Amino acid sequence: MLSENSKSNKFENFLLIFILLQPILDLLTAFCIMVLKIDTTIGVITRLFVMFLSGIYILIQTKKQGNIKYILYIILVGIVFTIGLVNNKLTKDPMVLTEEIKFIAKALYPFVMLTCYVFVFKSLKEKSHSNSKMRDYVTYASLIIGVVMLASITTGTDYNSYEWVKLGSRGWFYAGNELGSILAIMCPIVILYSIERTKSIGKAYYWIPSILVVYSLFAIGTKVGVGAIFGSMAIAVVMCFIQAFTQRKDGKKHAYLLNGFLAITVFVGILAYTPFSPFMKNMGFHFQLIEQEQSAKKEEKKKEEAKEHKPPVTEQEKEKEKAKEKVAEKKEETQALIFSGRQLFEQMYKDFYNEAPMSQKLLGMGYAGNYKEQPKLIERDFHDWFYSFGIIGFILLVIPFLYFGIKFIACIFTKFKQIFTVKYAMMIAAILLGLGISFMAGHILIAPGVSFYLVIIMAYLIVDLEIE
Repeated sequence: MLSENSKSNKFENFLLIFILLQPILDLLTAFCIMVLKIDTTIGVITRLFVMFLSGIYILIQTKKQGNIKYILYIILVGIVFTIGLVNNKLTKDPMVLTEEIKFIAKALYPFVMLTCYVFVFKSLKEKSHSNSKMRDYVTYASLIIGVVMLASITTGTDYNSYEWVKLGSRGWFYAGNELGSILAIMCPIVILYSIERTKSIGKAYYWIPSILVVYSLFAIGTKVGVGAIFGSMAIAVVMCFIQAFTQRKDGKKHAYLLNGFLAITVFVGILAYTPFSPFMKNMGFHFQLIEQEQSAKKEEKKKEEAKEHKPPVTEQEKEKEKAKEKVAEKKEETQALIFSGRQLFEQMYKDFYNEAPMSQKLLGMGYAGNYKEQPKLIERDFHDWFYSFGIIGFILLVIPFLYFGIKFIACIFTKFKQIFTVKYAMMIAAILLGLGISFMAGHILIAPGVSFYLVIIMAYLIVDLEIE
């Protein structure tokens, strides 16, 4: 019989390989949904099973000093979610129990996996194993995605990112938004891999994974993807030259200068291609749609005013009214551009919340709120958390982000020289991209296939900087 340590070691090695398996699970998910026409996919089943095994692994690891707080937190969140579920069973109609449980599992997934990978990286650190394996496996996973995107687009067998008008490709994957979010989080880590591996001009081929990620993000055609490209490349360029200057005496100056110039070369190529990319064409479609909607509203308003027979107004009053309309139009246009209509669903949830009983305000309205017809999420993760799990649930869910965020800020003051490097700048960029996208566009924290990448990077940073 294998010893407990041996089993733990095997599971830790499996969890590292599990990073590499993510795009394969996503491809199998797409195959199940689009070809086999089944909703219960291999990807969902596998991730839930690994989450269950991770829970057992966490329980085994709690006997180690400092680990008990993680399991206590997960148990507390589980209890609050269960009470909320029971409350919704009594107060919500309609309510689909399976959908509610599935939504809770998706919300718990990043916290279980964050805890699990913190323990895994701590174990690797204790054994003096290189934690760069995380960076390497994320890069290998990105290569699988990049090759699939390239092959599918080249052969013309890819699927469109959008159902109508807008341009973009999601390769052979199922969800374009989630794929874009995955690659956006990966982008800084893959660029970091390229920088750390390229020691001379002869090894410039290590930039191929970064170019593939950039290609894939452009191909998808989303705002998220292009934002990630520009943000990641700008940070890489600046930090390479800063580190070349700060480490000019220890022999690494030339490698960072080389990578700085390689990053600039790639960046110039990105700038040259951007005007011809699906993203720019989609922005044109988006502005046209906004203008059409605003014109339709103006026509409707004119008809209403004609029916009401309003008394004549002075030129000064007309000018004031026009100025107000312009401000309102600009605000509406900005919101539509940033949130792509999500603000309308947010207003719907606000109405649900205002009409909900106090128990639901505290414990949440569950999956999709108190809907009457078709369930629909806001697709802004923190907003969905608040309305789904209430004030108590939301506070519990954001505690880890606040806790580790404060610990990291404190760490900056004590380890500034260590942190102010390309490595940590790119890792922090990946985390901020993940959290920023989850706030603005969703498809991160309640999408297990995406939240996975965010939490493994967070887990690495927590262990590497010792900010538990």
